[in-house]
Amino acid sequence: MDPFALGSDLTAELAAGQPGTPYEAELARRLDLGSTGTGFFVNPEGDLVTTAHVVLSGVRYRGLHFTRSQWDSMALLLPAIRDIWVTVGEGEAARTYLATPLAIAEELDLAVLRACRPPGDDSRFTPLPIACSDGLSVGDSVLALSFPEYEFQASAGEIISLIQGARVHEEMQIVRRTDPETGREIITVSGTTPGPLVRLQHSAPTGHGSSGGPLLDRQGRVIGVAYALLANRPPRADENLPNGLNLAIASTVIERFLGDHAIPFTKARP
Repeated sequence: MDPFALGSDLTAELAAGQPGTPYEAELARRLDLGSTGTGFFVNPEGDLVTTAHVVLSGVRYRGLHFTRSQWDSMALLLPAIRDIWVTVGEGEAARTYLATPLAIAEELDLAVLRACRPPGDDSRFTPLPIACSDGLSVGDSVLALSFPEYEFQASAGEIISLIQGARVHEEMQIVRRTDPETGREIITVSGTTPGPLVRLQHSAPTGHGSSGGPLLDRQGRVIGVAYALLANRPPRADENLPNGLNLAIASTVIERFLGDHAIPFTKARP
């Protein structure tokens, strides 16, 4: 079977006004939508970390009332019937590889892909060391690396909030306070349940295509992975949310994910 046949057939069916089942229509939409993001290598063999929603075209955003088995089957189908390409480097030095999924955890919004080198390509990939995020403090400097809009970007900022909780995907609450020295409003995000550090809020600007990019500390060690932001945009009249909040998954979550799937990675020195 042609790997794109399912997506092409369903898209044509939708265009003809015959969408089939809601599940088929949603699968077709996600195949047609596609996605782009950022990742980083965790070992020289070509294994890289990114977010699950980049690989799955947003499967973690469960806006429709499908059964768990339908969501699970969609998560299996999308990477199986659509090619995933990884571009390493920029300009004339850029190299593009077909990638295969090694592990996907939708509940963590994390995925590991392997860049498949063609015969004769003995390239070794440069991994980034992963540090423990448990020792981080508000105010620590960070650097976000990403490819928003297909261009490399390195943006500096600092940690604004350490978000604890039981899971990566759970409700958060907005905390607003006034800086006594400047009088400016400070907006932070906090968790709603007790638990370990699972997410970071930071001020390093990111954009569309930044998901999966590493968040580094002063020593160039990975302390998080970008996965969400409230982009700068005019707010709707019925919402009271701040703009420009950048969120990352804490590196301790990443380490556990890699360990659970026996993916070797470079661990930073204490």
